[in-house]
Amino acid sequence: MTSRRKKRFARTVVNFLAQLFPFFTKKRGVALIVRNQIGLILVLRELETKPEIGKHAGMFSIPMETVEPGEHDVQAIKRLIEEELPGLISKIKVVQTRFGLYRVGHRTWATLYTATASDDSLPDPQAVGVAGHQWVSPPEALALHLRRGAREMIEDYISGRSFVVRRNCR
Repeated sequence: MTSRRKKRFARTVVNFLAQLFPFFTKKRGVALIVRNQIGLILVLRELETKPEIGKHAGMFSIPMETVEPGEHDVQAIKRLIEEELPGLISKIKVVQTRFGLYRVGHRTWATLYTATASDDSLPDPQAVGVAGHQWVSPPEALALHLRRGAREMIEDYISGRSFVVRRNCR
């Protein structure tokens, strides 16, 4: 099988699984790697603890948000940007859909998307549940104390892997 066919097959499988996951999961989420024009990614510090999804106050993460019942991923991403990245909605463009699926907790999966920011502005400080936004290089992000799933998402982003399914995130 050629490389192009393998990628197309992987994309088909991930899209199929993404459609099935709502039936087999307790919660779904969306995650967003936001890259600025010089290649830095946006990380933030969690202020809330939710151990069932590997999230503890003080840990670093990329922006992530739970998808509400009946909500489409596009709506959840818009809400994620409004809540965790206030003031940046007009400066962020989502550029890839369904980069990968990651199990971040028992029966809890997050779909990773990527986005670009038009400049290196930081969000307004009134973000909900998060603080300490900063632009860092992807390798610098891996050196931080990251919440479950964020490390694997950043690793896959760095390596260029897409349409992956990660069942075991630490």
